[in-house]
Amino acid sequence: MKTVSLLPLAALFATATAAAGDHRYILSPAYVTECGSCHIAYPPDLLSAANWRSLMQGLDRHFGADASLDPQSQREIGDFLQARASGREKHQADEKPPRLTETLWFRKEHRGLSVPVKGTSIAQCNACHTRAEQGDFGEASLKSKYR
Repeated sequence: MKTVSLLPLAALFATATAAAGDHRYILSPAYVTECGSCHIAYPPDLLSAANWRSLMQGLDRHFGADASLDPQSQREIGDFLQARASGREKHQADEKPPRLTETLWFRKEHRGLSVPVKGTSIAQCNACHTRAEQGDFGEASLKSKYR
């Protein structure tokens, strides 16, 4: 009888479990440069592909500003957002334009939280998450008064 080591399988499950609640996200350099120059580069994993498509198609009227990109940047960032987008219903925003702060996930995760700093909005993640610019939204990146 052949024996099979369960160690690789156990390591796989341990890694998957650690990553599941980690809240650290991959951000492309082009996305951070272009989108992060005006606001935090929100994790693409937290909106649906349809939401990202809608946002990218309306950059000329992006929340009251013209955020138009050159065609190559538009394609590169759009492809990145589509590849990383969430397929989960809780990450679907129904508003036009879609807002991450209006998804079921965001509202549940941030329930009861008021605006963290006077003069900011709940959408300014870096007001609470100290490493938001690096894509780290884990609890360890929260300012101590929010833990």
